Formats: sequence, structure tokens, C-alpha cells
Amino acid sequence: MNRKLRIAVDCRIEDSQQGVGTAVLALSKALSDSNIEDQEYTFIVREDMRDWLAPYVYGPCRLVGIPVSKFSTVKAALRWIAPLRFIWHKLRGRMAQIPVSDGYVETQQFDVVHFPTQAAYLTELPSIYQPWDLQHLHYPQFFSKADFGLRERYYRAFCDRASYVCVQAEWTRQDVIKHYGLPVDKVVVIPWGSVFDAYKTPSAEAIRASVKKYSLAKQFFFYPAATWPHKNHEAIFRALHILKCEHGTTPHVYFTGSSWGHRPALDKLARELDIFEQVHFLGFLTPEELQAVFSAATAMVFPSKFEGFGLPILEAFHARLPVLSSNATTLPEVAGDAALYFDPDSPAELASLMKMILDKPEVGEELIRKGTLVLSQHSIDDTAADCQALYERTAVLSSQEHRLYRASVAI
Repeated sequence: MNRKLRIAVDCRIEDSQQGVGTAVLALSKALSDSNIEDQEYTFIVREDMRDWLAPYVYGPCRLVGIPVSKFSTVKAALRWIAPLRFIWHKLRGRMAQIPVSDGYVETQQFDVVHFPTQAAYLTELPSIYQPWDLQHLHYPQFFSKADFGLRERYYRAFCDRASYVCVQAEWTRQDVIKHYGLPVDKVVVIPWGSVFDAYKTPSAEAIRASVKKYSLAKQFFFYPAATWPHKNHEAIFRALHILKCEHGTTPHVYFTGSSWGHRPALDKLARELDIFEQVHFLGFLTPEELQAVFSAATAMVFPSKFEGFGLPILEAFHARLPVLSSNATTLPEVAGDAALYFDPDSPAELASLMKMILDKPEVGEELIRKGTLVLSQHSIDDTAADCQALYERTAVLSSQEHRLYRASVAI
């Protein structure tokens, strides 16, 4: 190909305030900083969400906002306005057709379409799909019947149509191959780097301002995760109860991220366990504030029951923060020997590790040392380079398939 390879990175998601949003942000920054000469990238977002990526798109990248239809606006309202959620779920069941391209990527003659989030559509162009995880198959109880059905239909269709399926860990690769019966050479692993590589490092003054703004305790544990059931905040609550009742220790825990429908149940549990004053939900923070909380914390606790990768672990390593992690799914693969592990269904195990971190500073220091070594193996620049190589492979594969098709027609 004499001209540059033209890549569409289609990330028209409704909510960027989740892990996948920060993952795309990190990729856009890394591709923008790359000095590649034979590829160019167009990040496609909803017109009402341009501000999310705009500061991180430049150089060989450009940003295109697609207007949101009035129908999409109505869907969003039905989804998030609590009294109307039952209408939303009924409508979803009736509108279960698998999404197809609106024609934009085809008319712009892109060579490859990369879907870096679970949201995608069917297109005849060569595509790369990233499902991130198949949590719905492992914990169906965390999904409504409509959501489960849509995920299963959509994920299978997008994986089947894609030239390659991209995941972030070998555990996830094996899971996708097993459940969807995909050829082993179709599913590739591209580990992600920390989004903190893309953020501007906050000044000492900014960190102090955030500590004051959120009244952070001198010592505290930290968990950056939306209150989805699988994130397992309950394990931390019960561990705090054990520490209080059995050891007379009352550490504080701060949570960041969006609060979804599970939050009222968590507040109720905190009151029942008499640890309500020890838990603090800060909501969604700016990149500067988030880094400040990481830098001020004593350790990060990550009790998630299911992860397709576990980006906050790398963020903790970047912030030189000890990590106490669940031993579920991909997390041991990501953190290696740089975390202390516990069964996500055992608050007692977690409580024991939290007490160890509080009582033995040397344990945390050793974890920080090991975390720095693990982090050196995860660079967002390496992620971008791996994606660039996959874009090239996808374009070449498509060209080969086209030639074979033309030869078969000629015969």
C-alpha cells in the first residue's frame, strides 16, 4: 500500500467515566505521541463527548464527533432515570437487533476499524474487536435477563465478524476462545499500560489541595471502582467490621468512581456493620485529584470478583502504592508477585492483610519495590506499538482474503 494506512478507532460509548474510558484515553495519547509514518488514526466519538478525548488527540490522530440521534438521547434518559428503567429494559428486549454500521467508516474509506470498547457494530471493513471480558457468562446473576441476552448476542456477533479479537491478558484470551469457539490465532493479547502515563503529574501543592478538599485521613485504604456488584465493595465493609470487632482497629477507606444502583445496599450494609463513618465515597474525580488520592493512600484494596485486566493495579504501581488484590481471574497475571492476594469471598483474609499493612510498614515497602519492577513491563507506548502492528496485520490479512476471493471467482 503506497498511501498511509487509515485506522478508525470507533469509541462511541455513552459513558467515559469507567475503566474502558481511561483505557481509550491512554491509547489515544500514546498513538498521538508515536512517530509512525505509515499510519494515521481517526478517533470517532459522540459529538457530545468530544471533551473526553480532545486534549489527548493530535499528531497522527484526529478526532471526529458524530451527532447523537434524538432516539439515542431518549434511550439514555430511559436508562438512567430510575422510575423509567422498567421501560428501558422492555424496550431493549424489543430492540435486540445487532447494531450495523451507519455508513460513516465505509464512506471515509478506512482500511481498518478498531473497536476498543465493548460497543461495536457489524461492518464489512476489516475490524478488531475488544470485548474486555465475558463477565456475564461467569456471573449471570449480576445482569438483568435483557442485558445478559444482549451482551451474549452482540459479543458473539462482533467476535465472529472481526478479523481479530483483542484482549488484555492470557486468562481472558483462553476464556474467549473457550466460550466462543474462536480459532486460537484470531484472539491476540495486548497488555495495557497505566493511564497515569497519559496524565500530567500533579504538583505537590495540587496534592495538598486535594487532600484538604476531601478531608483524607492520615492513613487510609483506597479502592477506585464503580459500585457494580462484581466490584465486591462488600468484602471491604465486612473486613472493616472484623478489624473493628476483633482488633479494635478502625481504618478509613475511600472509594472513587461512579455510584450505580448497588450503592444504597452498600450504605445500608455499612450502617448494619457499624462502619459507616469509616467509608467515604468521593465520586468521579479529575485526573489530578485521582492521582492525589493514590499518592496519599496507605494501600490500594482491590477485591473485585471479575476483571478482564485490572488497570487500577498498574495505576497503584505507578503511584508507588502497595496492593492487596483478589486472586480472581486476571489479577495475579497482571500483578505478579507485587501484590498480596486474598480470596474475594473471604473478608477475614482481607482483614488479615489490611492489618499486616498497617502494622508492618516494611511489607508495604517491599510490595512497592516489586510493583515498580512489574510496572516496567507495562508501557502504554508498548500498547500503542502492539496495536500498530495489529492494524498492519489486519490490513494485510484482509488484502490476502480479497485476493483469494477474486481468484476463486475467476475459477
